[in-house]
Amino acid sequence: MKKGKGKAAKKAMKFADRKAKAEKWVAEYDGTAYGGDIIKAYRKKFAVDRMKAVAELQLLGISLTQEQIDREKAAVKAYQDIQRAKKAKRKKIREQKRMQKDNPVFHEDQDDTFYYIAGYTSGGALYGVTWEEMGLKPDIWELDDQGES
Repeated sequence: MKKGKGKAAKKAMKFADRKAKAEKWVAEYDGTAYGGDIIKAYRKKFAVDRMKAVAELQLLGISLTQEQIDREKAAVKAYQDIQRAKKAKRKKIREQKRMQKDNPVFHEDQDDTFYYIAGYTSGGALYGVTWEEMGLKPDIWELDDQGES
Protein backbone atom coordinates (compact mmCIF):
# COMPACT_ATOMS: atom_id res chain seq x y z
CA MET A 1 0.00 0.00 0.00
CA LYS A 2 1.27 3.45 -0.91
CA LYS A 3 2.02 5.93 1.85
CA GLY A 4 0.29 9.33 2.02
CA LYS A 5 -2.98 8.16 0.46
CA GLY A 6 -5.08 8.33 3.61
CA LYS A 7 -7.66 10.75 4.89
CA ALA A 8 -5.23 13.66 4.99
CA ALA A 9 -4.45 13.21 1.30
CA LYS A 10 -8.18 13.20 0.47
CA LYS A 11 -8.77 16.24 2.66
CA ALA A 12 -6.10 18.19 0.81
CA MET A 13 -7.67 17.42 -2.58
CA LYS A 14 -9.52 20.19 -4.37
CA PHE A 15 -12.86 19.43 -6.03
CA ALA A 16 -11.28 19.45 -9.49
CA ASP A 17 -8.94 16.67 -8.37
CA ARG A 18 -11.66 14.84 -6.47
CA LYS A 19 -14.29 15.10 -9.24
CA ALA A 20 -13.30 11.99 -11.21
CA LYS A 21 -13.18 9.84 -8.08
CA ALA A 22 -16.43 11.34 -6.85
CA GLU A 23 -18.25 10.68 -10.14
CA LYS A 24 -17.11 7.06 -10.03
CA TRP A 25 -18.13 6.75 -6.37
CA VAL A 26 -21.58 8.26 -7.03
CA ALA A 27 -22.15 5.81 -9.89
CA GLU A 28 -21.20 2.87 -7.66
CA TYR A 29 -23.01 4.09 -4.51
CA ASP A 30 -25.70 1.57 -3.64
CA GLY A 31 -27.31 3.40 -0.72
CA THR A 32 -26.37 0.93 2.02
CA ALA A 33 -23.63 2.99 3.68
CA TYR A 34 -24.77 5.19 6.60
CA GLY A 35 -28.41 4.16 6.29
CA GLY A 36 -28.78 5.49 2.77
CA ASP A 37 -27.63 8.99 3.69
CA ILE A 38 -25.62 9.91 0.59
CA ILE A 39 -24.52 13.22 2.08
CA LYS A 40 -22.99 11.56 5.13
CA ALA A 41 -21.43 8.82 3.03
CA TYR A 42 -19.87 11.43 0.71
CA ARG A 43 -18.60 13.45 3.68
CA LYS A 44 -16.94 10.41 5.21
CA LYS A 45 -15.54 9.12 1.92
CA PHE A 46 -13.99 12.40 0.81
CA ALA A 47 -13.42 14.12 4.19
CA VAL A 48 -15.34 17.30 3.43
CA ASP A 49 -17.67 19.35 5.59
CA ARG A 50 -21.46 19.18 5.42
CA MET A 51 -22.18 22.12 3.16
CA LYS A 52 -19.30 21.30 0.82
CA ALA A 53 -20.70 17.78 0.47
CA VAL A 54 -24.14 19.19 -0.41
CA ALA A 55 -22.67 21.59 -2.98
CA GLU A 56 -20.42 18.98 -4.58
CA LEU A 57 -23.17 16.36 -4.78
CA GLN A 58 -25.38 18.90 -6.53
CA LEU A 59 -22.53 19.69 -8.95
CA LEU A 60 -22.26 15.96 -9.63
CA GLY A 61 -25.91 15.89 -10.63
CA ILE A 62 -27.42 14.37 -7.49
CA SER A 63 -30.80 15.91 -6.73
CA LEU A 64 -31.19 16.52 -3.01
CA THR A 65 -34.48 17.36 -1.36
CA GLN A 66 -34.88 20.68 0.42
CA GLU A 67 -35.38 18.66 3.61
CA GLN A 68 -31.92 17.09 3.25
CA ILE A 69 -30.32 20.49 2.62
CA ASP A 70 -32.16 22.07 5.56
CA ARG A 71 -31.12 19.19 7.82
CA GLU A 72 -27.46 19.77 6.95
CA LYS A 73 -27.79 23.54 7.46
CA ALA A 74 -29.41 22.95 10.86
CA ALA A 75 -26.60 20.57 11.84
CA VAL A 76 -23.98 23.15 10.83
CA LYS A 77 -25.78 25.87 12.81
CA ALA A 78 -26.09 23.61 15.87
CA TYR A 79 -22.37 22.81 15.70
CA GLN A 80 -21.50 26.50 15.39
CA ASP A 81 -23.73 27.34 18.36
CA ILE A 82 -22.02 24.67 20.46
CA GLN A 83 -18.59 25.96 19.48
CA ARG A 84 -19.63 29.54 20.26
CA ALA A 85 -20.90 28.46 23.71
CA LYS A 86 -17.67 26.57 24.42
CA LYS A 87 -15.62 29.59 23.39
CA ALA A 88 -17.66 31.88 25.64
CA LYS A 89 -17.25 29.45 28.55
CA ARG A 90 -13.47 29.28 28.02
CA LYS A 91 -13.33 33.08 27.86
CA LYS A 92 -15.34 33.39 31.08
CA ILE A 93 -13.08 30.90 32.88
CA ARG A 94 -9.98 32.67 31.57
CA GLU A 95 -11.40 36.02 32.74
CA GLN A 96 -12.21 34.59 36.19
CA LYS A 97 -8.68 33.22 36.53
CA ARG A 98 -7.26 36.59 35.48
CA MET A 99 -9.44 38.39 38.01
CA GLN A 100 -8.37 35.99 40.77
CA LYS A 101 -4.75 36.50 39.82
CA ASP A 102 -5.05 40.30 39.63
CA ASN A 103 -7.06 40.79 42.83
CA PRO A 104 -5.89 40.04 46.35
CA VAL A 105 -7.55 37.03 47.90
CA PHE A 106 -10.60 37.65 50.06
CA HIS A 107 -10.10 36.07 53.46
CA GLU A 108 -12.42 35.35 56.36
CA ASP A 109 -10.51 37.96 58.33
CA GLN A 110 -11.87 40.76 56.09
CA ASP A 111 -15.12 42.68 56.06
CA ASP A 112 -16.51 45.84 54.50
CA THR A 113 -14.51 48.07 56.87
CA PHE A 114 -11.27 46.16 57.46
CA TYR A 115 -8.95 44.81 54.77
CA TYR A 116 -7.25 42.72 57.47
CA ILE A 117 -8.76 42.03 60.90
CA ALA A 118 -5.83 41.67 63.26
CA GLY A 119 -7.95 40.85 66.28
CA TYR A 120 -10.65 41.86 68.72
CA THR A 121 -10.52 44.08 71.76
CA SER A 122 -11.70 42.79 75.13
CA GLY A 123 -14.99 44.55 74.44
CA GLY A 124 -15.38 42.69 71.10
CA ALA A 125 -14.54 45.57 68.76
CA LEU A 126 -12.47 44.83 65.66
CA TYR A 127 -9.07 46.29 65.01
CA GLY A 128 -6.72 45.99 62.05
CA VAL A 129 -5.92 47.58 58.68
CA THR A 130 -8.77 49.37 56.94
CA TRP A 131 -9.50 49.38 53.22
CA GLU A 132 -8.66 53.10 53.00
CA GLU A 133 -5.26 52.51 54.61
CA MET A 134 -4.58 49.92 51.91
CA GLY A 135 -5.72 52.34 49.21
CA LEU A 136 -8.49 49.97 48.08
CA LYS A 137 -12.26 50.13 47.95
CA PRO A 138 -14.29 47.44 49.74
CA ASP A 139 -16.92 47.39 46.94
CA ILE A 140 -14.70 45.11 44.81
CA TRP A 141 -15.68 42.29 47.15
CA GLU A 142 -19.44 42.58 46.66
CA LEU A 143 -21.03 39.35 45.55
CA ASP A 144 -22.02 38.97 41.91
CA ASP A 145 -25.26 37.39 40.63
CA GLN A 146 -24.09 33.82 41.27
CA GLY A 147 -23.06 34.53 44.83
CA GLU A 148 -19.36 34.21 44.08
CA SER A 149 -16.80 36.79 45.14
